Amino acid sequence: MNRHMAVESERFLPGVTRPSGNWLARGNSDQSRWQQIGFWLVWMLAFSIPWGDMVLLPLDIQASRVLSIATFLTWSISLWQGKRMRSLASAHWFMLLFVLWAAASAWWNADSERSLRRTLSYCQLFLDAWLIYQCAGTADRYRRLLQSYVLGCYVCFAGLMWNYLGGVSQGDGRYTAPGFDPNDLSVTLVLGIPIAWHLAFSGRSWAWVNRLFIPCAIVASLLTASRSGLVTLAVGMVFPLLAMPRISTKAVASLALLASASGAVVITFWSDISIRRLSTIQEQLTARDLNGRVDIWSRGFEVFKEHPVAGVGAGGFGAAVGARRSRDLAAHNALLGVLVEHGLVGLGLFVAIVVALLFSGRKSNSLEARLWVVQLAAWGVALMTLSWENREVTWLLWGLCSALPAANRRRISWPVRQPAFPNQVRHA
Repeated sequence: MNRHMAVESERFLPGVTRPSGNWLARGNSDQSRWQQIGFWLVWMLAFSIPWGDMVLLPLDIQASRVLSIATFLTWSISLWQGKRMRSLASAHWFMLLFVLWAAASAWWNADSERSLRRTLSYCQLFLDAWLIYQCAGTADRYRRLLQSYVLGCYVCFAGLMWNYLGGVSQGDGRYTAPGFDPNDLSVTLVLGIPIAWHLAFSGRSWAWVNRLFIPCAIVASLLTASRSGLVTLAVGMVFPLLAMPRISTKAVASLALLASASGAVVITFWSDISIRRLSTIQEQLTARDLNGRVDIWSRGFEVFKEHPVAGVGAGGFGAAVGARRSRDLAAHNALLGVLVEHGLVGLGLFVAIVVALLFSGRKSNSLEARLWVVQLAAWGVALMTLSWENREVTWLLWGLCSALPAANRRRISWPVRQPAFPNQVRHA
């Protein structure tokens, strides 16, 4: 108490001027400033990843890759000034091992240059997941990063509507955003529906923006006429059913209004939706064709039997399966692509990442755990026909899922925790 009074009286002694701040205070201020800059750069990164295919910088460089480097440099300054780095979760160790295994494959890949480029891509993707994990340490920041993904999906939706209003479509009346494959666009938007639903009914900020996104994503997915997107949508819509017991009566009324709006929007665009293509899912499965994918899978499996343990090397699927003129041939199945390029070792690490993410979600709030179980299930269904093992959306979702337990442990404003003793407020 005496020490406290002496310090207080020192402020009012005539002729005594206290310094504006010592070196430690200035250092903490600079560190906090760089942390804030780093977080908003990560926010911009998560916002730009969904629509990264729409805008390319010179030399066909995606803007999100430049943001990844800028964000990492900012975080490096913050770490140099004394910021404590969060220890890696188990999923990150498996991600890191997967990247190292891809780098090692350059030794036995016939096209080592292509393997090196793929490895650099994996390094950038791991960096994205790590930065998101480092920044999402509180519930408030975690929700902001979730929100950034939904807002980024709005940009994709705007690109699709731009082509739709301009009458720009692909074969079979399929619409997509500039630079996007229709299947990739559909799945990207559909994966935003469970996140938007969770944000809309668990908080007040941006509530109607998130609710409006749901009918927009549904109609956009139908306009792409993507059968992969339609199946992924069916899995993603399981989460609203799981969340129903947790929402209030007022929220149920909002839900009814939202369902009516979604139905009205679909009916409005019904004549422009390629129902004929979407209705051929059973026919394609019966014929065992899937637009030629089954033939690619058969050839890929034959290559795997020749290189079962180590694979042909990162980025080598096209050259091994489709001959020289088809180096860019996609596997159209992420698990098969990993199996052919990285062998059983790589596939084991890839599956271990997903298993570790599922186990980490068990430590979180039950509703949020359900969110990520459904999200990973929908993403897994999409992997059956898409080569998304090296796509930024995949590693963004991994980073968000791995950060969930820590975000729940360190709440800031969701909700604000009250002091244990009332007198703490007065002294503060």
